[in-house]
Amino acid sequence: MEFNQERAISPGRIAGDTVLALIVGALLPVVAVFQISLLVPVMMLGGILASRLKARAGWIPVGALFAATLASGMWLMGIQVALIVVTASQLPAVPVLLQTQRKAPFFSQLKTAVIAYAGGLLVAMLIAYASFGSGMVAQFVNLLRAEYDRMPDATLQPLVEWVNSMLAVGAGRGIEMMTVDAFRAQLNGVLDLMQQAYAQTLPGALLSGALLSGMLTALWGSWTMARLGMATNESFVGMSGWFLPPQMTVGMLALWLVGLILMNTGYTSGTTVYLTISQSVGAVFAVQFLCALDRRMLRGGRWLSGRRVMIVLLSIAALIFRGFGSFLCYIGVASALFGSRGAVRQWVQKRQDEDSDRDDFDE
Repeated sequence: MEFNQERAISPGRIAGDTVLALIVGALLPVVAVFQISLLVPVMMLGGILASRLKARAGWIPVGALFAATLASGMWLMGIQVALIVVTASQLPAVPVLLQTQRKAPFFSQLKTAVIAYAGGLLVAMLIAYASFGSGMVAQFVNLLRAEYDRMPDATLQPLVEWVNSMLAVGAGRGIEMMTVDAFRAQLNGVLDLMQQAYAQTLPGALLSGALLSGMLTALWGSWTMARLGMATNESFVGMSGWFLPPQMTVGMLALWLVGLILMNTGYTSGTTVYLTISQSVGAVFAVQFLCALDRRMLRGGRWLSGRRVMIVLLSIAALIFRGFGSFLCYIGVASALFGSRGAVRQWVQKRQDEDSDRDDFDE
């Protein structure tokens, strides 16, 4: 079944999506700060949304999104941080949008997206290093500290009251209630611990975020095109049609093993290297599990809406709860090795075919 009809975009849709882009773009730098402070590995929301806006309303709202993000970032955090956010989160979407517009084969879009987001992250890190030097993690944490310190007490009061209510439920009424000043002191302590942990965990969170964001950008843009009747069977492939190539499965597992060895041999940056590899490889294998689950639900006759809700809920849970994300990763490894197109199964099938060919030759 082919979808090739061209369509005219209504001025109302362009105007509505442009207003949405301006609002979201103004808020994205704030969202990015909180995402990075929580080390949530999907931080390129602007590029992901851009794929949806481009498919629905063309380039105008995409340009508005980029401009609003840059202006808001410059106003809130300065030109250097604004450039870092835009370079890492939005500019990598441009080559993906161009490929989606040309209805390129979907897995070509997916490959371009992953490479573009990894490259955008690298350029953003170079900008950060040139702007802040080797102490950029400490400067970033100090930036967060300054932002929180500027918040008036009235802004923090509802959060303090919520904490007090939780303490009252958990420990009874006799416990001493927290004040805003005490909350600020504890927040500063959390930031101090965050600074110590960032040097090891931030690279992995950023890289895994780039990989996941690239996949989501390609998927959401092509899916939107398909919903609008503007895709082909080659330019859009749902998650049920995604399979991790056997060579990539073996390569990632080998890379994971190398990182584990480096961490346990006393290498100076071994822990950082291992965590970076582990988070990135783990994100890919978690996606492998979600794709396998989608195929199983499809074979079981589950409706698209039910499959979509299940995938979204599991993804959110994996991002919030690290242990659950690791669980999905391990199942994804098993799927990539022993699934219907797993590396081990294909190796066994290849050996069987070779043995069969030899038997036929002997005959």
